[in-house]
Amino acid sequence: MPTLLVQSCSATKNQVTKPTRAIEVYDGYFFKIIKKAMREGAFRSDIELRILSAEHGILCADDDITNYDRRMTPSRASELREYVTEDLRHCISTGDYETAIMNMGSVYTQAVGDISNHNNVDIAYIKGDGIGTKGRKLKQVVRNDMCSEVTA
Repeated sequence: MPTLLVQSCSATKNQVTKPTRAIEVYDGYFFKIIKKAMREGAFRSDIELRILSAEHGILCADDDITNYDRRMTPSRASELREYVTEDLRHCISTGDYETAIMNMGSVYTQAVGDISNHNNVDIAYIKGDGIGTKGRKLKQVVRNDMCSEVTA
């Protein structure tokens, strides 16, 4: 069964002049981990990646976007919450997922309401004391070494 990975966007972006795949635009620390695993052929084939964008809400990695400069604030999270929650519920209910893994900071988490459902999908969060700890856990997740690093 596939796993859904929801990764928050990053302030660090590659500068693009035309619409470009979201996965290619974002270039922050967590995206470097994800893209390196993809380049090396080590990214788990059962993971479906979604990106929580402060500008766009939920994106697929292949969605075309352009540069923007918008930070996720508590008020922006509140604006997006209904749409993000609805999009994630729909994604989970139609994706036949076993697990949904969320990797995002506390302000981004405010943009996600109750996404539990009746499909028995485990909702887990990558947690850690800092970006390095969370990065190591993300690396284990995307490279198929989940062990007990992610907690529901």
